[in-house]
Parts: sequence; C-alpha cells; structure tokens
Amino acid sequence: RKPPTKHFLKMMFFIYSKDIDWSGVTVPEMYDVVNLAERYTASEFNHLFPDVSLALLLSCAKFLQKTIPPSARLQFAIDQSGTGKEATVLQLLSLAKDLPPVECSNCGNVECMDGQLVVGINKFTVGLKLRVNESIAGYWGVNGGPYAGIVHTVKSVNKNNRTVDVRGHPDPIVWSNSHTFCYWCI
Repeated sequence: RKPPTKHFLKMMFFIYSKDIDWSGVTVPEMYDVVNLAERYTASEFNHLFPDVSLALLLSCAKFLQKTIPPSARLQFAIDQSGTGKEATVLQLLSLAKDLPPVECSNCGNVECMDGQLVVGINKFTVGLKLRVNESIAGYWGVNGGPYAGIVHTVKSVNKNNRTVDVRGHPDPIVWSNSHTFCYWCI
C-alpha cells in the first residue's frame, strides 16, 4: 500500500534537514510512520544509507516516546504482531527506552504530577491545567462541588496575594492549611 503523502514528505524533510512539525499526527498515523520506516529501513537502505536510516528511526522513536505513554507501548507492539513490522517496532521501542526522559507538557516534571497537589506559588504558571482539590469541602463544596471534574486553566498568578485566576476571579492556592489545586496533566 502506498504511504500517505504527508508521512512520506515528513521523511523527506527529515532526510534533507528540514524542520518537521509532528503536531497533529495521531497514534493511528504513527502506524503509517512505522510502516514507512519499515520500508525505508530494509537491509538495502540500511547498507546504502546507514546514517539516514538510523536518524529516521531515531526521529520515529522520539515521536513514539512523546505520543505513546509507557503504559500503552506494549499494546502498540502487540497491535503490530503478525504484520511483518515486529523488528522495526522493537527497534523503535528500544530506541525510545534509551532516550532521555520527556518532561510532561503540563507540570514540567519528568515524572508526571497528574492528580498530585500543586505546592508553592512558583509552580503555578499561566496555562497550567488544574483540577480542584476535592477534599476541601469548605472551599469548593462536597467532593469539589460544581468545580469537580472540570479542567481549570491558570489565567493569571498573583504571587503577592498567593492567588491564581482560573474562574475569572482570584482563588487562594492554600485555604485553611490545605492546597486548593491538583495538577491535571492528562
């Protein structure tokens, strides 16, 4: 089957050192990238262009590391079983495993802080995704009240007052000795 043109162009841009925009590529499209990588990492290509072949695989491994969480990588490999792409998938997973860790795009930590309390005013940045600390019934309401289960985005931070604006007005980062927000990184 002929690869989608956009994936082939991404590969060509990579070979010719052009910037590649990986945003917007879905996990199913990653399968197409794997398929393309398999075709262009065949033994003939490896022998003719070993540096380009390894660079292409490394680029695919970086994409895999950013888009498929470690907990879903086994399923990704299982889904490729019997397709003839097993060797490439294992090579990609091995390369991804050896890459430096990727920071969470929300909390900025290598080990994602999803669901954990946000502690300290300096951890709050504009654009940070949060959920309310549902254990503070006196501030949010029982089990987070009407604010539970909603992604709140920090619009502004007032370090002097130790407040953040996520709802159109300032909320304290600590209320009655309890932190009011948790990270929402998923």
